[in-house]
Amino acid sequence: MRLLIDVDALCKLAHWGLLDEIPSLMGIPLQECTTLASSKYRAIKAKSKLDMRVFHAVEAADRVLEAIALMQAPIEPASQSLGDFENVLGIDAGEAVLLASLVAAPDTRLLTGDKRALRALAALPPEAREPFHGRVICVERIIEAGLNQWGLDVLRSKVCPWKKIDVAVNIIMGSRCDAGEASVREALASYIGELTSLCDPSLICEKL
Repeated sequence: MRLLIDVDALCKLAHWGLLDEIPSLMGIPLQECTTLASSKYRAIKAKSKLDMRVFHAVEAADRVLEAIALMQAPIEPASQSLGDFENVLGIDAGEAVLLASLVAAPDTRLLTGDKRALRALAALPPEAREPFHGRVICVERIIEAGLNQWGLDVLRSKVCPWKKIDVAVNIIMGSRCDAGEASVREALASYIGELTSLCDPSLICEKL
């Protein structure tokens, strides 16, 4: 299975030290992952000047570049499907390329941190969103997998320094990053459940 990773998820996971853990958490080698060509250029630019939008630390840019070096060639737009998403409010040009690529390659999944785009996709007519049912993985699933594999203390050590870059994760981990395991699991289940229920059938994968 091929995994497409959007810029939002790529950068958030890099800040949290989880990007290079994708193989152990998901069972997918980085060699079977890919992202947008623009991700590399944004990371290179961030090494000299952080944009404070997706890149807040040079270390995260380094991690992105190290991961991209192992990945498949960047995604090329699937022109026959791209137009279906280009003018949808909430779906930017990068997400449109990713969604078009999913349509063109059925044996792929999308790892995303862009909830705005996910909600926009879920609001499309049933026939437009049908190709994406059960093929989207949210970053909260990766957080949950890390919790299951390493326990809360290790997860905190990775996520807490940069938890504020994601609103949901900031809440999940607690204002002082002191939420207990039961609370973290309940919050993760709540956020994943909310995304899962955006449409029926759901866009969200049931498991990694």
